Amino acid sequence: MEKLYNDTMKKVLLFLLCLVFWGAGCTPKTVISQSYDFNQMDRIGIMGFTSAYSDLNGVENLFAKYLIESGFKVVERAQLDQVLKEHNISVSGYLSPETTRKIGEILGVDVLLIGEVTSYTPTRTGVAMVTTRRTESRPVYAQNVMQLPDGSYAAYTQNVGTRYSHSTDVSPQQYTINAQVGIIAKLVDVETAEIVWIGSLSEDSSSALDAADYIARSLVKSFTKELAKLQEK
Repeated sequence: MEKLYNDTMKKVLLFLLCLVFWGAGCTPKTVISQSYDFNQMDRIGIMGFTSAYSDLNGVENLFAKYLIESGFKVVERAQLDQVLKEHNISVSGYLSPETTRKIGEILGVDVLLIGEVTSYTPTRTGVAMVTTRRTESRPVYAQNVMQLPDGSYAAYTQNVGTRYSHSTDVSPQQYTINAQVGIIAKLVDVETAEIVWIGSLSEDSSSALDAADYIARSLVKSFTKELAKLQEK
């Protein structure tokens, strides 16, 4: 009979479960302009998202994918970059109304999607020392002698109890902590450079790309729901 007790591992597993449920329970934080006329929004230009993390370069393409799936007309980042380069327009840092208006005129877009990867922690591993306690039981036998009816004697074996032994082993156990990603995205009107929608979300997953994909899908879904409610008024 063996019993396994692992206090350290229980704490590690509890921590990991908390991370999983924390990530699964996150909802996008978004704000949509109540005064902006979204009926004039026909085409969306996708700008390159700012990212200090090479693993997450190009996450704007995930937003483009889900915007297209939701029925929006999108000018992708590669096309936008090419046109901006041809017209010698710099979009680093602050975007003035003059810059956004010029981009809108050249590309024929009404709003720009601008974003930033605000945080990133890659997938990592940790090691916990696991304590395993074992208890083994073995029957104990004794030799006895009994007298037979004919007067002779015979030996026999009898179970007289149980002997218990205990042992403790300590060994390293490796575990994995998911990657964590945070992204903020904004829709900016090209005529005024006004932010007409903004959303942010953090998520953890087994890979940074999976986390970013979830964020893009969730933020676009949240925007489409908010837009639908606004247009019902």
